[in-house]
Formats: sequence, C-alpha cells, structure tokens
Amino acid sequence: MKSFGVLLSSSPVARHAVVRLFSWLLRGLFVTLRPEYVQRQVERRVQGARTPILLALWHGRMLYFLKLYEYLGSRVTVLVSQSSDGELVTQLLSCFGLPTTRGSTSRGGARGLLAVVNKVRSGAHAGFTPDGPRGPRYQVQPGLLLVAKRTGAPILPMTFGAQWKRVLASWDAFLLPLPFSRVVVVYGEPIYVPADASAADLETKRREVEASLRRITETADNYFTV
Repeated sequence: MKSFGVLLSSSPVARHAVVRLFSWLLRGLFVTLRPEYVQRQVERRVQGARTPILLALWHGRMLYFLKLYEYLGSRVTVLVSQSSDGELVTQLLSCFGLPTTRGSTSRGGARGLLAVVNKVRSGAHAGFTPDGPRGPRYQVQPGLLLVAKRTGAPILPMTFGAQWKRVLASWDAFLLPLPFSRVVVVYGEPIYVPADASAADLETKRREVEASLRRITETADNYFTV
C-alpha cells in the first residue's frame, strides 16, 4: 500500500491524472470480463417498482459496481467518506458519471446521511458500503438502516466474485478481478425498515442485512469452485 500513500501525498493535479488513467484501465478490464448473475430477478423486481433503492455492498466488493450501475448516472448517489482516500474514490466515481455524497455510515456522518436521505426522497438511488470506510470488515454499520427508515426505500444486498482474481492485503480484502475472468454478481432479497422501527427493530434489521451480505458473498466466492 506504499504506492497508495505516495498518491495521497501527491499534488491534486497528479492525483487527478492518475485516477483518470486508472479509470481508463478499469474500462479496459471491464470489457474483458464475462459476467453471470444469481437472483438477478430480485433486482429487476425491485427496479420495476420505479422507486429509489439502497444498494448495499461490502467495501471490498465495490469495484464492479462501477460497471453495473454506470448507466444510472445522476440518478444515484454514493456515500463516500470524507477522508483523503475518500477523495480518490469520489474522483474515480466521477470518471464513471456517478455522483457522491461525502460522509460516513457510522462515525461523524450525520450530515452526510441527512443529505442522502434528502436525495433519496427526491427520487435518487443510493449506494452504500456499510462496513466502510475503515471496517471492521463484513460488519454492517447503522447508518444504512437509518436512511432506510427515514425514506422507506428497500435495501438491496449485492456482491460479486471472480474466477480469476487478486485479493489485496487491505483491511477490506479488496477483490480485483483479473482480465478475461468470469465474474458473478449475486443479489439478496430486499430488506425493508418500517418508519416506526424502534432501536431494537433497527438492530434486528442490521443483523438481517449483515447476514444477507455474508451469505451472498459466500455464494459468490464458492460459485466457481463447484
């Protein structure tokens, strides 16, 4: 991760140039990947309702999101941390035409969450990495549930896996598919949070989202081994 630190400390112009180059490399990678889907009918059913959706995926499984949902453009907002690495993520998402809202799903993110709530109420979808920005890995933080409660939008768990991949030695075990790999996208059933949900109800729903994400991630990781 030393090279990443060097990037963070470089000038804004240099960072932007590197991010732009990386986005082109990713577009080239995405062209070579061969996607398959599990339970895609769930996504189509939720999308068919023509109401906002809260897309939930682990921090380490965010990469293919760029390919899957680039078509949404300004109709989606992605909650990104206010850290320096969050700035790089924001720049990368902008290269794919995906707007961001700066904040956190957990610590000090009330303003960011409120901004997401307002955007969802205005009709936008929202993307969350509920174990981010710093982990613990595969543990859902409560911010996603609060947005679902305030907006009534369903939470749609999703993840992806790859046949040929590299898993980075980062806190989130970031998954990078290799060129020409088969990839699989797996969806979980939508999860709704009632507007009158109590603190105990929110914890129950938080565990439900976490269990779903863990389950579909296990499915994705085992998909090419059977």
